[in-house]
Amino acid sequence: MILAVKIGNDRISFGVFENSDRAEVLHGFEISADIKKTADEYSCLIREMTLSCGLSLSDIDGAILSSVVPCLTETISETINKLVGVQPMTVGPGVKTGFPIKTDNPSELGADLVANAAAIVLDNDPKIPAIIIDMNTATTIFAINKKGEYIGGCILPGIRTSFDSLRDSTALLPNVSISVPDKAIGKNSADCVRSGVILGNAIMIDGFIEKIENEMGCANGEANLFATGEYAELLVGMFKRKVNYVADLTLKGLLRIYKKNH
Repeated sequence: MILAVKIGNDRISFGVFENSDRAEVLHGFEISADIKKTADEYSCLIREMTLSCGLSLSDIDGAILSSVVPCLTETISETINKLVGVQPMTVGPGVKTGFPIKTDNPSELGADLVANAAAIVLDNDPKIPAIIIDMNTATTIFAINKKGEYIGGCILPGIRTSFDSLRDSTALLPNVSISVPDKAIGKNSADCVRSGVILGNAIMIDGFIEKIENEMGCANGEANLFATGEYAELLVGMFKRKVNYVADLTLKGLLRIYKKNH
């Protein structure tokens, strides 16, 4: 079995796959990302979570990870090596992605974004051109053209980041729970904030989809749309067009990259 690990700013996601071309997660779990935890602490957490999933660590014979938190990369890599006896492949320079990255500086591209693209481009039936929306601490919207080239995109504040920014930067606005607003016109401060952040993000992303398709030379509605990340499921029904929600998109892409390099 292959272990795929996605290290994000807020959480660390784990997925275990068969060592085959089937990119379906057999076992998955998440733990909080904490730069203060030691490798031993992470080891205890991961061992406990795998036991609760009925997974034997001895069945894992390969591992790969992506990270957007450099100070956690070595800690988690060391932990996995200690637990399963294999050194994880880390997505970064020297690792074959399987597709061209047509940006000014490909080395600065986040490993999670590379994995997202791999899940689409390296699939047995690639759905290109494509636009991938990843909604976590930041929301990223990136494009893959008709040739299967990763050509760039945009980064904007994520849902939670936007809520926290309003709370921390204003004296009178309340701390608001995250939920879908009933209407655009809020009747109280909390509903107004929800409308502005949640509905505002959906409208903004709709606009970016249209502009990105235009810049790619695609007909309106031609690009395949995919969404993943912590807040994607909340918004996926609010977009103008059908957006395919894939919860494990990054982990599936990590498996594709692992297979590409073996």
